[in-house]
Amino acid sequence: MSNYQLHANDTTISIPRIITVDSVNYYEILVKCGQVMWTVNHRFRDFAELHDRLVAERGVSKDKLPPKKVLGNKSPSFLKKRQEALEQYLKEMFIFLKVTMPREFVEFLDFHRYDIIFIVQHLASSLFLRGDAFLAKSKKYGFSVLELHAISERMQLPCPATEAACSNYNFSHILDFCAQLETIIVLPTKNSLPTILYDGDTDKYIPHALHKPIGSSNLIPVQLRYELIAFKVLRNLIIYGVPTENIQNIGALRETLSRIEVYKSETKQICQIALCDNVHKDAAEEELDKLKQWKTLRHAVFKDNQLTVIDRTIRLFPSLKDLVLDKNKLESIAHLSHLNNLQVLSLRCNRIAQCPNWHVQLGNLVTLNLSQNRIRLLEGLAKLYSLVNLDLSCNLIDDINEIDYIGNLPLLENLRLLGNPVAGGVDYRARVLSRFGDRLQEIYLDNEKGNHTEYDMALVLAALRISAQKSQRKLHSLLDASSVTQSAEGDAVVAATVEEASSSKANNR
Repeated sequence: MSNYQLHANDTTISIPRIITVDSVNYYEILVKCGQVMWTVNHRFRDFAELHDRLVAERGVSKDKLPPKKVLGNKSPSFLKKRQEALEQYLKEMFIFLKVTMPREFVEFLDFHRYDIIFIVQHLASSLFLRGDAFLAKSKKYGFSVLELHAISERMQLPCPATEAACSNYNFSHILDFCAQLETIIVLPTKNSLPTILYDGDTDKYIPHALHKPIGSSNLIPVQLRYELIAFKVLRNLIIYGVPTENIQNIGALRETLSRIEVYKSETKQICQIALCDNVHKDAAEEELDKLKQWKTLRHAVFKDNQLTVIDRTIRLFPSLKDLVLDKNKLESIAHLSHLNNLQVLSLRCNRIAQCPNWHVQLGNLVTLNLSQNRIRLLEGLAKLYSLVNLDLSCNLIDDINEIDYIGNLPLLENLRLLGNPVAGGVDYRARVLSRFGDRLQEIYLDNEKGNHTEYDMALVLAALRISAQKSQRKLHSLLDASSVTQSAEGDAVVAATVEEASSSKANNR
């Protein structure tokens, strides 16, 4: 990460080439600060505007900038000379402005996009002007991982001279703002720094840019670490496309956070979230209970990641009420019996084919979403007696008799089965409702209650099925009785035969 305060003497500026776009010439400026580098493109007009400001406000000599030329300004020889002259101009300006680094010069070279010191100053200035108004409207804010990294690094540095020169740049503006936020969104990048506001409309699409360089720099989001200790009253943490393991110090958030959401982070195990800032994530079983728990966490959304198992560190979220694990690679569940408060579980779009004895782990569950999996059999759900809402849409259920396993659940009200083979059968709705006996009018099937026609048909189907079951039981009873009679007769024949053989043997003697 670029840090001008540490690498001022190791910073270079050059113009390696000219880029022509739609007959317009842009001078590509290459800035190197320590190990970090980036490029920024400007027309000659931009140089002229910068120079006018530096002359008017910073005492720069007027004749420093190469003169403008109207005729012949597109010839290769002229452009080459201007390129060299502009590079020399920037080098001289950098030497002259090296200590003060005025804002117009910083923004011309994009230091405010890629350097710790100037990212923080740019953000501080923005919050100084608009922070109070923003907080009055919302306690939610979106940070790029680069911003969080810059804030974390700045907390460990002395006050730079460039910051002390202007009260707008005071780091306290950022600390005060962060200390009042209740929700933050962490992103790989932003379309424009320092602020993009995220709400119900604008946060619907987040570009996945985890391994791509930020802008024109060589900075990679996945390589940037950050802390969250500046956020004192945070309740909701939302992370898009950034590994949770980028968090080096989560501070006191384990004691205060009520909701965490992690999307597109390539996370493979729960421990990468539960123990995000722990170096060692393979704690022994006896050590696990000693680790810090997320005591107030009620809602967890780990969606569109790479989870293959629910590992034992899920128990570090003992107060969870809602757990969303949609769009992962799960084939089964595990360790959820430790979540005594869990009421809502969503496993949509996974690879689950079987649900053996799920009541052992999900005894208090109210809502279960298993849509878009590979489920055929429902016997494993038969004892989820607290279940009210069950979504089984878009699975592989093809036998109507499987509904019997959930037809006796006493509290079930909402059932979704669309997208299964069984839903394509004749009189599908009536056939399903018939499996709920006296409760059929309480059931919402695929978000709709039945109508009178469906209820009448369901009752007829239920009566026919009960009659058939009684006939079958009677037949089995008769067959069993016949079998007993035949067995008794057979025993009598055997006994007579034995007796006759014994008598014959005695007479021979």
